[in-house]
Amino acid sequence: MKTNIILIALSVLLIIPNFISWDINGKSKYNHIERFDARLSGIKSIADLERFVDDSAASQQINIYSEKYTALLAYVISCRFYHGFSHFQLNENWIAAVGEKCLGYGLASKVEPEDIMQADNAACSQQAIVMMAVLRQKNISYRKVGFPHHYALEARIRNNWYYFDPNMEPDISLSERLHENWKGDNDNLKKYYTAKHGNVSWQLGDGAKAKLGTANEVPAKNADLFQRSTAFLSKILWCFPLFFVFARRRRPVMYAVKPINLFPRNQNPTTVFSA
Repeated sequence: MKTNIILIALSVLLIIPNFISWDINGKSKYNHIERFDARLSGIKSIADLERFVDDSAASQQINIYSEKYTALLAYVISCRFYHGFSHFQLNENWIAAVGEKCLGYGLASKVEPEDIMQADNAACSQQAIVMMAVLRQKNISYRKVGFPHHYALEARIRNNWYYFDPNMEPDISLSERLHENWKGDNDNLKKYYTAKHGNVSWQLGDGAKAKLGTANEVPAKNADLFQRSTAFLSKILWCFPLFFVFARRRRPVMYAVKPINLFPRNQNPTTVFSA
């Protein structure tokens, strides 16, 4: 009985987080410096984002497969989000949320584009992931651009790679975005970042070279698998203690039989029931 009480209490403990809408890892606040536009918060999916950018491009007569379209996409994303990692709340994935709170490693930092679209804030890598998702829909090649403490991307348009950073919003022209302009040398990009960007030397590194990813690689596959798995487990884990409770109650009744040597030789053994 005592074991059953413990198992039931454990089941209740495991199900409660699924009803708590709370980011235990903390939500970043808007600093009122970035170009975040709260009116775009209603864009909650990659399809909605793509449609909005397409409509904006059409109204300006911008070709979808031009560098201007990709620049417009980056601009809209920079308006859709303000900087700061978006995390899973307890009711979304409490295992990942508690894991990040205890261990770190960004376990609850969203990597699935559709999940990221549910929040108003997104970090550099998350905004790049969203942009990559739209580019995949358009069959426009892309690759990640990794810095010591920052994350951006390049898009391939008319056989040229163009640099885009929707998160830190550098003041850079289309021609200056060409890879041939900065040649993968991080220091060549610093002049396009102003004082509002904080410690650019820490983010981009001094004398460092950018790490360019494989073209069209889907980012954060392992993290995505972890988050999908733990999101599912978060919803069903409470069932397991209850299963053991019912399994204990349904155990077959055992019968006690008198040892054969205790029966008289002239008497047939008779089964004695203990229950």
